[in-house]
Amino acid sequence: MNQKRKKQNKTSGFRLLLHTLKRVIRRDEGYIEKVSEFDENADYIKIRHNGTTDYGMVLYVIKENTGVDGFCATVWFVMHFLIFAHQHGFVPVIKLSKDFAYFDEDMSKEISNPWEYYFVSDENSYDENQALNVCYCDYRHMQRIRSMYDLDPYKAENYCEESIFALCTPYIQKYLQLKPSIKADASNLLKAVTENGGKVLGVHFRGTDYKRGYNNHPVFVDEKTTMEEIKKAMDTGRFAAVFLATDDASFYDRVREAMAEILVLIHPDVFRSSGNESVAFCENDRKNHHYLLGFEIARDMYTLSLCNGLVAGKSNVSFLSNLYKHSRNEAYEYMQIIDHGNNSNDNEYFKES
Repeated sequence: MNQKRKKQNKTSGFRLLLHTLKRVIRRDEGYIEKVSEFDENADYIKIRHNGTTDYGMVLYVIKENTGVDGFCATVWFVMHFLIFAHQHGFVPVIKLSKDFAYFDEDMSKEISNPWEYYFVSDENSYDENQALNVCYCDYRHMQRIRSMYDLDPYKAENYCEESIFALCTPYIQKYLQLKPSIKADASNLLKAVTENGGKVLGVHFRGTDYKRGYNNHPVFVDEKTTMEEIKKAMDTGRFAAVFLATDDASFYDRVREAMAEILVLIHPDVFRSSGNESVAFCENDRKNHHYLLGFEIARDMYTLSLCNGLVAGKSNVSFLSNLYKHSRNEAYEYMQIIDHGNNSNDNEYFKES
């Protein structure tokens, strides 16, 4: 059967080549333009017919963009695909795979879709393998949406852009609701301060692999600069404590050393790295390690969203925390996004081998 199919594909390919040559020779400009656009135009969407269910709708299956994206980067990509699906009248189905950086072998025995490790399941159940009409997310779709709405998390002005809040809020409320256990952990950490009327300054310090200066990523904001901004915020007298979210194992100790008079809150069980390797790709023998890496960053991001102020560099974590806050019709009363520009070099982001 495979040999027969290969022969058919070869014959079809030859016929297509002849057909294309004829159209080119005849200078069929409309045909040439369509063929030239095929790999670039986001509106050229292939619909597959996998079965017979869900008649009258098109399922749009959203998967991870690559296997090297961090947790919040993946969530941000999913947001783009959700907007694209809505624009085209498709029904989004978020279904991540083993390529997701936080896929966990043990967790997969209980939950087959890694997205549902962290997010509340859709009340509707769709099976892409049985549906009549199915299409799949594509990087071009994300590029279209990012360009259309200027959804760049590495532009500091976008942290205050009301149109982005208005665009993203419905998708956060409907599709990106974190599981209750994550929200509960986040609020419980701050409760000792907030129950007594105190306010908390959220701080996100992105260390580890950010120090490598990846192309098109924000320029690394060093410890000294971050601590200076923490001190400025605390000197306003608004905040009773600091919540620190960081992937860097040593930064908490340095903050405590430099600011012994400040109450600094952290989630104590977070796995952090002391080098310049992304935490997402660090191995450890703790049970459900890869699942927990995702849980911890989701919880840190959501905890930041519960704080009253924010000091952070540009990152997907700080950007999403701001979006989640606005999705609850709230806003930071103090926000300092440290912006040293973005890198422009040949140092591309990659996973350690």
